[in-house]
Amino acid sequence: MTILKSSLIALILAAPAGAAPLIEGHEAPYEQRMILDTMEELNLWLDGYTDLPRSDVPLARVEFVQPGADILYDGHMTQIDQTVRGVYDADTATIYLVRQWYGVTAFDRSVLLHEMVHHRQANAKHWYCPQAMEWDAYLIQEDYLNAHGETGDFNWAWVLLASSCAVRDHHPD
Repeated sequence: MTILKSSLIALILAAPAGAAPLIEGHEAPYEQRMILDTMEELNLWLDGYTDLPRSDVPLARVEFVQPGADILYDGHMTQIDQTVRGVYDADTATIYLVRQWYGVTAFDRSVLLHEMVHHRQANAKHWYCPQAMEWDAYLIQEDYLNAHGETGDFNWAWVLLASSCAVRDHHPD
């Protein structure tokens, strides 16, 4: 994977149990602290408003990427679509946040929350397919936004289709 300084900034957030998280490779220390504080705020919100337990697997890192960047996702190189705001890769316990993410709006924070939900979901129970986690993640994201006086204005028909495990678009050659 080609890594461009301006398009990929990594925060290493994994740490042994009981130790403070390691944060490396980020140019703005104030943003590191803001992200860690935001993640703790979101974890507390998830603890209070969902039955999803915190994951036993530590979150490895959060990476900021530009739209159109290539990431290693689910063992394959994948290009971030222009409409994607965040991605969670369970194989590497990595959250990718697409710039312009700065965490200052409820919607920005809800994107991080959505990906943190996937981190919790990945180890909480069996899923028939990874996309099945999307429905619950979007519902929780919408609940968070509603609690902050906003809405995600999500296309729920699209969310339903995106969270389906059905085989789609198989055509004979």
